[in-house]
Amino acid sequence: MRQVGFGRLLFDAIPEIWTYQAVAAILLGILLQLTSMGINLTVGSAGTSLTSANFKEVLLSWRGLVLLIPLAVVIVGTVALEIFAKIILCNSLLCGVCLRTRDVIKEGLASIKRFLTPTGIFSILYLLIAVPLGGIGFSVSLTNKLYVPHFVSEVINSTPLYLVAYWAVLAILTVIGALHAFVFHGVLIDDLTPSEARRQSTDIVRHHFWALVRCIVGVFFISFLVTSLSYFLLIYLPTFLSTMLFQEWGQIFMGMRFSMEEFFTGQFTDAQIELLLYRFCLCAVFYLGRPLFSLVVVIMDSYMMLRITRFYRDYAHEPAASWPELPKRHRYLGKVALMAVMGVLLLAGAFGGAVAFEELYYPDPVPIVAHRAGGTLAPENSLQGLEVAIEHGCFGSEIDIQRTSDGRYVVNHDDTLARLTGDRRAVQEMTFDEVRALPIRDTTGGDKPLQIATLEEMLDIIKGHEKLFIELKGVTADRQMVDDVVALVREKDCLEDVVLISLNYDVISYAETTYPEFDTGVLFFAALGDSSRLNADYLLMEEELTTDTRVSVIHFAKRKVGVWTVNTDEGIRKFLQSRVDLIITDRIDLAEEIQVELDGRSDLQRILDAFDS
Repeated sequence: MRQVGFGRLLFDAIPEIWTYQAVAAILLGILLQLTSMGINLTVGSAGTSLTSANFKEVLLSWRGLVLLIPLAVVIVGTVALEIFAKIILCNSLLCGVCLRTRDVIKEGLASIKRFLTPTGIFSILYLLIAVPLGGIGFSVSLTNKLYVPHFVSEVINSTPLYLVAYWAVLAILTVIGALHAFVFHGVLIDDLTPSEARRQSTDIVRHHFWALVRCIVGVFFISFLVTSLSYFLLIYLPTFLSTMLFQEWGQIFMGMRFSMEEFFTGQFTDAQIELLLYRFCLCAVFYLGRPLFSLVVVIMDSYMMLRITRFYRDYAHEPAASWPELPKRHRYLGKVALMAVMGVLLLAGAFGGAVAFEELYYPDPVPIVAHRAGGTLAPENSLQGLEVAIEHGCFGSEIDIQRTSDGRYVVNHDDTLARLTGDRRAVQEMTFDEVRALPIRDTTGGDKPLQIATLEEMLDIIKGHEKLFIELKGVTADRQMVDDVVALVREKDCLEDVVLISLNYDVISYAETTYPEFDTGVLFFAALGDSSRLNADYLLMEEELTTDTRVSVIHFAKRKVGVWTVNTDEGIRKFLQSRVDLIITDRIDLAEEIQVELDGRSDLQRILDAFDS
């Protein structure tokens, strides 16, 4: 049999890799859709959704046990198709064998039972949880966006002890991951048990550590080189040429509008037809370039798996100087025809994008809510913060309230008063007079002593000026707090000016059901299933959870979406261009600057920003 080099092998294997990736993506899409339907039916029978705000109530009921079935199916199916089957495919290619896609998938699924041991289950859990958090190793699409919530990472980064512990844990996980790098390969290629594969993997890494480092560095270098070149040719160069060719044209059309309604009713001018043609050219450049770049990324991901599998074969067996040539059974004509059909569909999509340009790339301004009253422009949770937010024209301010031991409501975020006053007691352990007697430090650095604000004082300030998002906070966030706050708001005649929010779903569901005239919102940073089933007017999510799909589903259910707490330039820029209904931020000044910049963009800048976000 003729032998070829690794580069030629990779080139010849591209059609096999493409075919498998496409079929696997379709199967996983169907599996995820069916699983989502099962989860929605299970959790939806209680009229809610599974989130970080209500997971205890859901998981401790019979629904928690039922949910284990679809979750297990989708987890196992994803690992089998994205890791097991891909290793089997790479091994077959290295052996000079072109397995049919259905055989690769069948073998991948059949391999699941071989990992039903403590070591095998540990390896899968490590793949699902530790790899995406540490950012080292192959991950699966199901959990590759697993992250530490921003409000947790802020605490970690601001506390040296926590930061050291966090990096120590990551270092330990990295070492464990490196030593277990070839467990899956040992089981799938050499029919070892997971325990045997773990011992073999540890031996390979220990005895050939520097060879593995060179392999990984080489893989990342080539991947970086190829993806960078592809990005330059498919994204940057078309962008540059579009800027050069269309800049003057764009200036002509600056400020001109063309809506879908005008297109379908035929009420447009010749100048608007030229605008439509201009926008079609813009959309065509990016609607074609992005999918092609995504294909390159898929190929390089498979290339990395192929190289790692080659490394395993070299050091678990005898090193191969060259590799068998793959059989020539590719039907290139069919693949070219398929690519042509895809190109036509993408061009049709570009025309649709041009017609719907206003709706897609000219979103309404997103209202700003100042975090902890006035964000970084005023002392935390202070009356001055509300005045600053009103001065800046914010849609609203978010504050945190807790109940004192004698039933009064004061504004404080933490579980105790230690950070702001030096007193380590909690609000609920103190009387109202004791709390008010404590001077608090100015979080903006000022030396003027401040007093902890009351809810009544804040209601007096915001009435008729902005929305006050009142977070029912801490251990005193219960139904009594809801009743008390409702009574206070009615007494102050501020019903239209407040939104009751909390991380505690039971509290918010009670408020929404008992006092439907009040606006309510539930805060959460993790979710599974249809979030629009939650019994609240506002669904307030962490950044990573706020996807376009989730926002669309929630809007379809006539509920509003908020994002918290968005403080980076990148995050603010992203969500000011999105379809969310508000963002909560400490950086209201930065949000104002970015909004002014976004409002002055050309069509070209708008489509560029949309594709980069």
